[in-house]
Amino acid sequence: MLQKFKVQNFKNFRDEFVWDFSNTKSYEFHQEFVPQGIMKNAIVFGENASGKTNLGWAVMDIVIHLTDSMKNIANYHNYVNLNSSDKLARFEYTFCFGGNLLVYYYEKEEVGKVLREKISINHHEILSAELGYEAKVHLKGAENLNLDMWDGSISFVKYVVRNTVLDRKDTDCRTFRQFVRFVEHMFWFSSAYGNNYIGYSNRVGSIGKNIVELDAVEELQMFLHELGIDVELAAGEDAEGKNLYCVYKNKAVLFQNIWSSGTSALTFLFLWYLQMKDMSFVFIDEFDAFYHYELAEAVVRKLLALDTQIVFTSHNTDLMTNELLRPDCYFELRDNQIKSFADRTSKALRQVHNIQKMYKAGAFNER
Repeated sequence: MLQKFKVQNFKNFRDEFVWDFSNTKSYEFHQEFVPQGIMKNAIVFGENASGKTNLGWAVMDIVIHLTDSMKNIANYHNYVNLNSSDKLARFEYTFCFGGNLLVYYYEKEEVGKVLREKISINHHEILSAELGYEAKVHLKGAENLNLDMWDGSISFVKYVVRNTVLDRKDTDCRTFRQFVRFVEHMFWFSSAYGNNYIGYSNRVGSIGKNIVELDAVEELQMFLHELGIDVELAAGEDAEGKNLYCVYKNKAVLFQNIWSSGTSALTFLFLWYLQMKDMSFVFIDEFDAFYHYELAEAVVRKLLALDTQIVFTSHNTDLMTNELLRPDCYFELRDNQIKSFADRTSKALRQVHNIQKMYKAGAFNER
């Protein structure tokens, strides 16, 4: 799981920004959302232009240079903070895999160019590289790696992954492989930005075609029914091949030609939902931009039931309830700092508290 994230000098995050998923409290309710003391789920609130979308792109930056997954480079224009004389953006990720801590640090001057990177496992450095200097790797199976062939055109970590067969029995190698797989299965998406996404996905092309090919038409219909959308769906074909149809009394029409913005967002969500069991970390930005507040809560409940580490951003204060999550899993992004509700007040919060009412009354403005 992702345990801690730090970023500095990326977009609006000029000063060091720290998000600690292990900063949990001793609440006795909803303990399923903090396995091993690390938050599995979180909802981030914040005013417009507070940086919620940039936060998602910052967390997903690691995917850009370590994987061959889907990338939307346009999201990363104006990469370095425009008010800073510093030309480098810095990132640090702490992951926990079965009690083993892996820390990955790197520096970039632009989205596709890593200048410096290092990895430590349980406080022991196992890899380091800097453009123009000798790179080092201390992993069993990488002893004969030709370091002179690395020219900086790709990340050194990616170079190691592509050109070594690591010892499967070695703890450090196993942790390193878990790290690589975790990053390869990270995912970001937003319905508010044209249903675009970054990261892991094994489906491309038409959403209707994908759902038909997955033999998931009936499952989608049930998914929509559970969320209050009463439609009858069926597989069919058009000039471009298989597609998804909505069935009416007199005619069947392409579903995408008649769906509302909310139903469209739910259908895209469903396609990603089918794959989330294979994802490691999911960041859903403005996930409820087109949802009624009751629908938004129903969607959150459905996704919270998954084992995947999932973060949502929202403006919907109706989601602020201890019936869904805990005060240490609700965050507010303000003044380029992120703090949980539990850390924004000196008051001892209990399950019976109405945290939405407290939020509106300014109870979380203390810190």
